[in-house]
Amino acid sequence: MEQDRTKLAVELFDAHSEVYEKKFMDVSPYHASLDSFCEALPSGAVDVLELACGPGNITKYVLDQRPELRILATDLAPKMLKLSQVNNPGASFQLLDCRDIPSLGRSFDGIIGGFCLPYLDQDQARTMIRDAAQALRRNGVLYLSTMEGDPSQSGWKISSNDPSYQLFMNYHTADLLTGLLSESGFTLVDLQRTQTYATAGTVYNDLLLTAKLS
Repeated sequence: MEQDRTKLAVELFDAHSEVYEKKFMDVSPYHASLDSFCEALPSGAVDVLELACGPGNITKYVLDQRPELRILATDLAPKMLKLSQVNNPGASFQLLDCRDIPSLGRSFDGIIGGFCLPYLDQDQARTMIRDAAQALRRNGVLYLSTMEGDPSQSGWKISSNDPSYQLFMNYHTADLLTGLLSESGFTLVDLQRTQTYATAGTVYNDLLLTAKLS
């Protein structure tokens, strides 16, 4: 069943990659939190991993703020990865499941997980955060964003971009995520909330966290 959930998500993102690009390239609601991440990183040309990069919207903004960064942008949807390459010619790219950080076999100074958590349940989120901690160098920085909500409301949702698709969406709370970060040795640097609006008028409460490895 888990494989089916992931496969459906990849199929949807590949089928509508250009729609997602037009819809989400503007990351202005998240500028303040991404600025906190950039400021928390060590100075100089340090290494940053982005998980589930999509069309490269976050990579583009971060590189605009810190053009010296060496970013490895990853995604499991091949067409999303191709769009990210077009939008960010100065970055590197690799096909990767965000749950498979250890397979990279290398370390980073920063890791970005922008809205990959809605596709991970609590146990998977715990594992991903733990894997991120192990892949980060001393004083490494982790950025996470997700939809905030009661985990009991997690379930299959009809895609706003294609009603023929359903995606299993996981909601997480601030208390849960800050607890998981603490378990893996992180200290919270910044926590912000913002609201975004879906095409159907649905309001999403977004949770944005920056944490530093202690």
